[in-house]
Amino acid sequence: MRRTAEFDAFGPWIDEVHTTSELPRLYRDAGVDPAASRLVLKVPRAIERRDANPDMHLYDFLIAVGASELTVLRRRDDWYERARLPFAQITAIEDSVSLLDGRLTVHTADGAATLISYNALDPAPITMLTRLLRKLYLPWRAGIPAAPVTPAPLDLGGGDMGLVTAYRQVLAAEPGMRLISAARRAAVGRGNRVSRLLRPVTLHASILLADDREIQLLHRRDRLVQGRDKPHSIARTVVPRAGIAGFRVRPHDTHPQVTIVTICSADAALDFPTHSGADTDALLALLSTA
Repeated sequence: MRRTAEFDAFGPWIDEVHTTSELPRLYRDAGVDPAASRLVLKVPRAIERRDANPDMHLYDFLIAVGASELTVLRRRDDWYERARLPFAQITAIEDSVSLLDGRLTVHTADGAATLISYNALDPAPITMLTRLLRKLYLPWRAGIPAAPVTPAPLDLGGGDMGLVTAYRQVLAAEPGMRLISAARRAAVGRGNRVSRLLRPVTLHASILLADDREIQLLHRRDRLVQGRDKPHSIARTVVPRAGIAGFRVRPHDTHPQVTIVTICSADAALDFPTHSGADTDALLALLSTA
């Protein structure tokens, strides 16, 4: 088998690109200049190395953070499609991991949602990307840095310790964040006792945080689910408060214990299923001050 530098370097990890020679060959005519970019990442295909060969295009995404916008190039067979996302148009960022299945979704004011799938074996590059985008889509306010805080004790039950750990990690990295509310998972299904036992409907636990710049929600990737499968995912949705244009509230179509709160930003709308009552009221009170 012939050898190429791209094939030799191929693996499940996301690599940072510093020079044009490190660009995957599929994207070399796209006009991305790593030297002129704040950050460039190449995201490999979700295949085993033993199934790869030097004649294949081995990277599904090229991500470039420029001066005023995020560019995402996505492989489509032997070509690629391009998405340009101006920083000022970003209305939410959701990053979720379920075992090794990572998904980063960037929502924009035109209602589009750009999905980047990645191997969560090494999530550090995606974490670096999201931190950079959050610095760029909203100016940081000058002032005295927030003092570290001791996380308020949370008890969401033994099955949701992963969410509590994520909450502690957020406060350790971002001491300005404050806990607004936390809701345990709850059965919300209707029907007879047998159907509720065999195919229960669950609204999963969530934790709401905020500071003067952003609202953050820690949750499961699938928040309202049917069945008894144990959730393995951890998701984090970040919404810049300055981009919130309004919100809507409606009861869930079939589950009266669930209220859908929709955050509106220009032509974008993001639905958050909440536990009717105190959980919903806490989010609405927060949105009213955005």
